[in-house]
Amino acid sequence: MNNDIQKHKAEWKRKGWSIPELRGSKHTWYGTVTELIQSIGTSSVADLDLRPNVVSESIELPWRSYVPFLKGIGLVSNRAGVLSLSDDGLAFLKTPSKEFLANLLHEKYRLFGELLDLIASCPKTIVEVDSEICEAYCLDWTNLNNTRRRMDWLEVLDLIQSVGNRKWGATKEGEEILKSWFLISPEVVEDNAIEFDISIPTAPPAINELLFKLHTNPSLHHKRNTYNIWIPSPNRIENLRTIVQFSSEKVSRSDLFRFIENEFNIKSSSVESMMPFMRADGLLEEVGRGVYVATTAAKEWCASGNDLDFIRIIHAHKRFVGEMIAAAEQVVTRNEIYAEGKKHGLNTEKARWIMGFLLEAGLLEETQYLHVKSTPLGLRFISELPLAKEIPEISNTTAYTNSSDNTSIENPECTCESDARFDLLQAAARDPFAEGKASGVAFEEAIESVFDYMGFDVKRIGGSGNTDVVVRWKDNDGKMITAIVDGKSKSNGSVTHSDISDVAIETHKERNDADFVAIVGPGFSGDTIKNHARKKGFALITDLELIDIAKECKALGLSLAEVAIAFKVPNGLAQLNELITTRKRYQEILTLVVSTFRQEQDAMDSLSARDLYFLLRRTDLSPSLEELINAFITLAKEEIGLLVLTKTASSIENNTYVIRGEKHCINRLRALANAIENGLV
Repeated sequence: MNNDIQKHKAEWKRKGWSIPELRGSKHTWYGTVTELIQSIGTSSVADLDLRPNVVSESIELPWRSYVPFLKGIGLVSNRAGVLSLSDDGLAFLKTPSKEFLANLLHEKYRLFGELLDLIASCPKTIVEVDSEICEAYCLDWTNLNNTRRRMDWLEVLDLIQSVGNRKWGATKEGEEILKSWFLISPEVVEDNAIEFDISIPTAPPAINELLFKLHTNPSLHHKRNTYNIWIPSPNRIENLRTIVQFSSEKVSRSDLFRFIENEFNIKSSSVESMMPFMRADGLLEEVGRGVYVATTAAKEWCASGNDLDFIRIIHAHKRFVGEMIAAAEQVVTRNEIYAEGKKHGLNTEKARWIMGFLLEAGLLEETQYLHVKSTPLGLRFISELPLAKEIPEISNTTAYTNSSDNTSIENPECTCESDARFDLLQAAARDPFAEGKASGVAFEEAIESVFDYMGFDVKRIGGSGNTDVVVRWKDNDGKMITAIVDGKSKSNGSVTHSDISDVAIETHKERNDADFVAIVGPGFSGDTIKNHARKKGFALITDLELIDIAKECKALGLSLAEVAIAFKVPNGLAQLNELITTRKRYQEILTLVVSTFRQEQDAMDSLSARDLYFLLRRTDLSPSLEELINAFITLAKEEIGLLVLTKTASSIENNTYVIRGEKHCINRLRALANAIENGLV
């Protein structure tokens, strides 16, 4: 008897608690699972943002939405960022059957077979089943969701059926399969033994030490960084692991850059923008001049292969990681999360990156379009994390403050005029009859206004038989380039493939001798329009993306040729975003260099790039020596003249400089800008 009790307890402990959600109508679940397994069996999936072709389901969802269920019941595995079939998945692919799935669910999850056994004893309503299962196994379920999820699957797999009066009874298949299932007796389940049964491996020693310090010294929460993140996609966590693994032994900067550039087919500037994040978030450290190695914690993550260890590392170093999971305990919109992130000092872009990591790690899930919620794994995970009890103070480390008048010199905010342009564009994108004008006219005018704001030669044409807006600029060689822009204002906020006429667009392109085509709308629904646009070379740009581009164009001084990268297909927007990220970092480093000079010059007389490297390596920006050398060269140029060379050394990084006449420099540059601007009026 004692052996039987131990067997029952072992089975109870081995099984999971909550059956993962499978999106879509329950009547299509079996067909959906079968099609997904067949699809993976034909070709492994590397990009979870792609949408599988599922005939049995009417809605289009990305692979990422299906992975929690497929992995949860053991049909697939995700190795090195590639989704492939497990042994059970291969067996199901060979001989798919509802019985096979039923056996898997019973093997993986508690009370699946036991609930069927209750129904087999005599027909019951869902309320009666829930009441009896809770009483028998000492459960404190507050609603019917857990019972309903199990009964839905029992119905889908033909193990129970409706017998009238809202009651359910076991089918012949259900009674037959029960004969082969081992059922756990309620007698061995003690009161309060039902725990939130999600197994989370213990953190390795070095990672655990990071969390322990954060737990015992809450003031460290204020030192967690808010620095930018950029990693090649898709499968960004796996890509990071690849980079860290390559750096497990000491590696020179040039070799590391060459590896990353070749491995992910990206430019050196993109690698440059990755390095500060990897250093500030505890993944890489510089152990000599231009020599890097993975941190001990990062090596432990590579050894464990557990995404949770990666999240633990960045949580210890970056704000609003575990806290984001807590903020999404209930279903929230992405915008609500971004707003919460701003309280912690993170802008939307940074919060979006963190959310991406959490989605990849299975700690958040998208419950519907633009809505997220913490998964049970996520909630269990943060129960063991030291979270910030209060929102840390936001320190402005990137603004230069003039001590005499306490005026910050930063990128100017958008003027009221530009705000009005952007507000109109956003409103007209979702209201075809905005401002009481004919359908789409206000949106076309707003598009024209925003391109004009950026400095393009732009003209709204509109009307029947021609494009909406023509945009022109000169490339770096002085050649005139033309793009046509087709505005699609949609009250439902989404442009679909049926809203676009290929014939009309091609005609408009030919008539205006255009090099590029862009379609601007509030959003684009489904893969059909995106795939078709990619094939035809049409850039899809949302109104919010266009507004962001316009703001960055002004704030960063982007050239029209640089902004026009957005028209390129298929990766124009991604390339422009990469450029903006790099340019923002460059501006932030310039500001930090000036600010540090003002603070340290009196004590140190003059400073070199190497001096600043040691002073700034633990800041949020953590600039590299090369970045600091470039900043010094820029600020010391004759036309700027903020830094003055005081001593030349054999190595450029040891040349020393001082700041002189900073107010004069600022006023001279501002006067020059005003003169140019006035001449163009």
